[in-house]
Amino acid sequence: MFVEPTPRGSLSEEALRELESQLGFPLPDEYRAWLARTNGAEFPFDREGGTFTEPVLAGYDYGIDEDLYGYRTGGNTHTELLVAHSDRGDLPMDYLPIMRLTTGAILIKVTEPRLGSIWHRGESSFTDDGVYLPDTPDDDPDEVAGTFGAFLGMWSIDDGSEDTGSSTAS
Repeated sequence: MFVEPTPRGSLSEEALRELESQLGFPLPDEYRAWLARTNGAEFPFDREGGTFTEPVLAGYDYGIDEDLYGYRTGGNTHTELLVAHSDRGDLPMDYLPIMRLTTGAILIKVTEPRLGSIWHRGESSFTDDGVYLPDTPDDDPDEVAGTFGAFLGMWSIDDGSEDTGSSTAS
């Protein structure tokens, strides 16, 4: 069953221009329009007596660690685009982290070619201050979807997964 994340609110044109100014580049049009409508979003996650329901990305074994980032999301630095951008480590400037997974990060391409496409970069460890380190710094991200809309359409609910008590969803 398709799942749509729950929006946090919206962003004004002024807030979007401010965000782009702080990032130092314009956001891809489709993603920018989505941010204007949602300011990031939270995925549904539900526990009921030994089972849990969580969203999964079709064709991938990705576990959600954090929801889709926004701008000025109310103090939660783990859902802030600017924090993710500044904590990017050795990630090429062609990509903006938009979501954390247990297997790494989901990125949007902010330059041509493939502007607005969605990518995954694996990460496996943390520094002492909580920043993820990539598995192999030379690894290029892997493309997940050609557009942000296609990426959103890839999420579905995994009903009845066994609850191991170690979920990392927010």
